[in-house]
Amino acid sequence: TVANVPLLQEQNIPTGLDFTLDPPLCDGTLGYLVVTQINGGIGPFEYSIDGGATFFPASDIDDLLPGETYDLVIRDANGCLVDETVPVPVPPTPAVALPPSFEIVLGENQQLVAQIPNAFPLQLIDQVIWTPTTSLTFAGNSIQQQLSPTAMPFVTTEYQVTILTKEGCKAESRTIIRVDRDIDIYAPNVIWPDDPDSDNFAFTLFTRPGSVRQINSLQIYDRWGTQLWVNRNFMPDDMNVGWGGDYKGSPMNPGVFVWWAEVELIDGVVILMKGDVTVVR
Repeated sequence: TVANVPLLQEQNIPTGLDFTLDPPLCDGTLGYLVVTQINGGIGPFEYSIDGGATFFPASDIDDLLPGETYDLVIRDANGCLVDETVPVPVPPTPAVALPPSFEIVLGENQQLVAQIPNAFPLQLIDQVIWTPTTSLTFAGNSIQQQLSPTAMPFVTTEYQVTILTKEGCKAESRTIIRVDRDIDIYAPNVIWPDDPDSDNFAFTLFTRPGSVRQINSLQIYDRWGTQLWVNRNFMPDDMNVGWGGDYKGSPMNPGVFVWWAEVELIDGVVILMKGDVTVVR
């Protein structure tokens, strides 16, 4: 006698799973995985991250190494399995770079642009710190703007930029701005007051743009020490406010005259200068 015995197939088997993965952080914190849902199957469930070689009852798994790929296997009470491959990403490492040095002259400025590699997203930067902040100006408060200040130091200065993530990871870079403090003030030695089209129809001081805050005082004397003219607190490079070769409105005869000046530089340093100028008519 042959009997037909039906085979029963388990219908409630695990068919899939969902999980969340907190990736490793740059500060050394390792990855953390939590299985949030199992589709099908009969509990209780067991879990494995080594392809089923060993199982454990907890649905949360920590100490996942960056750059590793784990074979997550879940086994239900009937021994049925479902698995998922879990690649663990490597956390991006913060990095920043500045050019090693710059050369400027007194009164000039230099934009500093801290370069961040494309592999490190700007949104991961929590704070940008410059040291020192002396003579730095920023266009705004965004991370991008904080990475590119304009520097106008009056003396040679080394700057350091530090970027920080929310986890406290950081990267640093340094640059030095060397400042040429050569004053470069020009005083003509001859003027032609009777020729308004002359390049030197009056006497004043000429400077490199941005290097001088003002001329505190410019005085003219004859050879006997008589003060013929004085002007105070005015800007250089403008002959219209300079000495036109006269004394109390009357033209002086051709000759050599002595000048004395007190000049305030852009950084507040005051220098004294003197020389002579010849009037030609």
